[in-house]
Amino acid sequence: MKLAILKIILWPKNDTLQPRVISFLPDKINVITGESATGKSSLTAIVDYCLGSGKCAIPVGLIRDVTEWFGLHVKLANTEMIVARRNPGDQQTTTDLYWVEGLDLEVSNRIEKNGRVDDLKGRMDQIAQLSHLELSGAESVGYGSRPSFRDMSAFNFQPQHIVANPYTLFFKADTTEHREKLRSIFPLVLGAVNSSTLAKQRELKDISKEHDRLRRELDARLEAAKAWEAEIESYYLQAKALGLLPDAPNPDATWNLDRFVIELQTVPDNVKKLDIPEIKEGTGEEAVAQLTEILGEEDRLARQMGAVRQRLSKLDQLAASVGEYGTTLTGQKDRMLGVGWLEKKLQSTHRCPVCLAIHEEGNENLGELQKLAYELGVLANSVAQAPAKLDQELADLRKELRTLEQDISNTRKIRQFLESQSQELSAQRQRVRQVYLFVGRVEQALENLSASKNVGGLKERVEQLFRRIQELRDELDPRAQRERERAAIESVSSRIHDYARDLQLEHAAENVRLNIRELSLQFTSLSGRTDFLWEVGSGQNWVGYHVSCMLALHEHFIGLSNSPVPRFLLIDQPSQVYFPEAWPSLEDAPGGKSADIDGVHRIFAALSTFLESLAEPFQIIVSEHAGEITWQGLANIHVVANWREGHDDFLIPNTWLNQKG
Repeated sequence: MKLAILKIILWPKNDTLQPRVISFLPDKINVITGESATGKSSLTAIVDYCLGSGKCAIPVGLIRDVTEWFGLHVKLANTEMIVARRNPGDQQTTTDLYWVEGLDLEVSNRIEKNGRVDDLKGRMDQIAQLSHLELSGAESVGYGSRPSFRDMSAFNFQPQHIVANPYTLFFKADTTEHREKLRSIFPLVLGAVNSSTLAKQRELKDISKEHDRLRRELDARLEAAKAWEAEIESYYLQAKALGLLPDAPNPDATWNLDRFVIELQTVPDNVKKLDIPEIKEGTGEEAVAQLTEILGEEDRLARQMGAVRQRLSKLDQLAASVGEYGTTLTGQKDRMLGVGWLEKKLQSTHRCPVCLAIHEEGNENLGELQKLAYELGVLANSVAQAPAKLDQELADLRKELRTLEQDISNTRKIRQFLESQSQELSAQRQRVRQVYLFVGRVEQALENLSASKNVGGLKERVEQLFRRIQELRDELDPRAQRERERAAIESVSSRIHDYARDLQLEHAAENVRLNIRELSLQFTSLSGRTDFLWEVGSGQNWVGYHVSCMLALHEHFIGLSNSPVPRFLLIDQPSQVYFPEAWPSLEDAPGGKSADIDGVHRIFAALSTFLESLAEPFQIIVSEHAGEITWQGLANIHVVANWREGHDDFLIPNTWLNQKG
């Protein structure tokens, strides 16, 4: 995929300031050299973020404090594109996107959101000619989901924490998700699998499902045909029993399936000739209406009987309670008889017969007792009259209940009569229904038998799908795919060996091989011992083999007819393992050179040799702490900026800082 970065653009939050633009050449080694904390390492994060990364890795601090939008101006095969993403602020990311496509694009002073990140990803997938089909032909896709433009970033970036990492060879392969997806896409990017292969894998999956479905249907039809064959003779005998085949002969051992079918095909016409009893129109409806009315009357009488029984029960309980209450009052009345005797004694002698006290003006307590005795007598007389009234009402309720019982008995006799009539009609209807249902089953059986036996077209379709499945399996021969993959790995590994030799790396004389399962490099010595990159010592070796692997892979990608990997490589701080502190100038270096300077010089020389060996343009961007001494005299070097005091502005220009202050 032809893609080169023409500009990295930063739009300030202060709209009175001009955008910060850093320009690059599309076919050179673009070098940005400078001191620490000048923004060099942020360039990788900016490019990755603007090309659709799910998270923003741009460092929090000054850059985010003063920048509103981060953008790129890129050159594609037939067009250009300016794409920018908004500063996410306190969020991990944002989907706000500015995007314009065309020729001879100019950088605007201010931009506004006009799209979404998903739109950009879809467009990049289209430009890279990536298939919309899954990498895996299995039902459970997992990490074998469709390849995307974002997956290719593993081959475009070597940030500072990766370029000298013995455990991680590829960008973002230090996370499980990206590592597993990278393993899945490697056959595609190596050319062992292409869009045509994915299309055939998808076709194989789809037609295999259709073949299995049609095969099951064919088997079901054949099984059904056998089952119907066993049922046809039974239907023939039932038809004779119902009188639907009056003149048909009895079957014998010479009868085959076709003979039974021929005889049964006459059943529907024979039904029309049968003497089926005629049922007067409306008879059933009238009987049902009468029966419904009687059932309603029976329900009404039952409800009335329930109400009368409830009232009768309550009155019985009340009569029992009144009797008990009357008995209690009679006892209390008997205990008050002594009040009268006491009253007579006091009236004649005014002397209390108990205490012998004289009461000439009467006794107040005796008056109260006399009053209570009177009231008790009145209450006892009233209660004594209540049972007579209750007995009358109880007799009336019992009479009403007997009347209702007689009425409901008569109603039930009428219901039984109507139901018996309805049963006769029902039996008559049942016989007619039985005949017609049987005829329907016979017709359905004959139809199903015909459908079950008529499987010629289905069988032919199953055979066609089977032949196509065999063709696709031959074309998708996994052995051939593994052979293409092995050949590609051998080619890449050979070029890694060549670059490692030019870089004078240790173990370069051994068999160096790219291991796409481990996503690392393995080394096999003459003794047969196999070691991986993390088992090989020295930061110089780690950096050198990272660079060798990336150059060898991109050399292979460019040699493919259509590779989805963008043609650029961004390397951050490849010299970190040589000089962690200040770099000497040409004048300061003893004798002008040193072993460490020579080591970094070899890296730039390998990059230059790589560009010269290609028939197609390729872009390399290197952000470096090292100075000119490490690339002096090499071709294809383009110094973009020198971010040191007294030279060029850093990533954030002085005008922004002055305005901010």
